Order: sequence, then structure tokens, then C-alpha cells
Amino acid sequence: MCSSRVTTRNSNFQQLAKDKKLNPNQWEVHLIEFTFCEDTRPDPQLQKAKAQHSMLIANLNRQGYREVKLPVILFGAMGTIYKDYTDKPLADLDLDYHKIKQLTHKRNEHSIRHATALIKTRYALQYNTSNKDWVWVLWHKTPLTTLISL
Repeated sequence: MCSSRVTTRNSNFQQLAKDKKLNPNQWEVHLIEFTFCEDTRPDPQLQKAKAQHSMLIANLNRQGYREVKLPVILFGAMGTIYKDYTDKPLADLDLDYHKIKQLTHKRNEHSIRHATALIKTRYALQYNTSNKDWVWVLWHKTPLTTLISL
């Protein structure tokens, strides 16, 4: 995806595009992968994410783009936040320290709430099968996904 939306940081982008032909060798491409992994073994998921995009990166490099980067941002399924696999890639995208902490804290809280709901639902199904409505309400109080806004 190419973003050329005019913002305060690139307000002269449209004028620049009119004045010059922007060649691929002037573009820096960032493909960002957000993914979940096992809390104790993040490396296999990191390798899988890199392999998934290797052909796209090779094609972009062949077309002459100046630089193609793939920051892979990993979150542990049960709320683990990794220094090297979560915080560092976000910092490399020029997010400030406080925004990174806010984002990772929000993701961590959501994972813990969801894991708690799963455990409670499993317990309720195992030991209290007579009250199915209560289990349904408990399950739907915690959504499966959260939209992350940077």
C-alpha cells in the first residue's frame, strides 16, 4: 500500500509530485506485520512472517525501490510484550516511548481480559452446564479482537 495522504509532515508532497517524477529509487517502503505468537517461543512466528513476505520484498527490490523494510511486531497470545520483538520495531517506526508504552499496555490488558474470560467460560462449561445463558453473556463481554490505533 502506498500512502500519499497530505499531512502536516508532508504538506508539500503534492507539489513535489507535480514538480518531479518520483521514481521507485526515491521511495522507502515499510511493510508492517502485526502478529501473535506463543508467549514462550516467538522466534518461529517471526521467521514465518518474514518468509511470508519474502517474495513481495524481492519483487519490490527488483523494481528498484530504494529500501524495503519489514518490521514484524509480535505480541504474545497471552499478553507477553517483547522488548526486541514488540518495543524495538515500534520505536524503529518513530513512535515515541510513551505512545509505545500506551499501545503495548492496552494490548496486554486486552489479552489478559480475554484469557480470563476463556478460563471462566471453560470452568463454567465444565462445572456448571445448567446455566448456558450465563456462559454466553460471559463469552461476549470480551471481544476477540481489538483495533489498534497508532
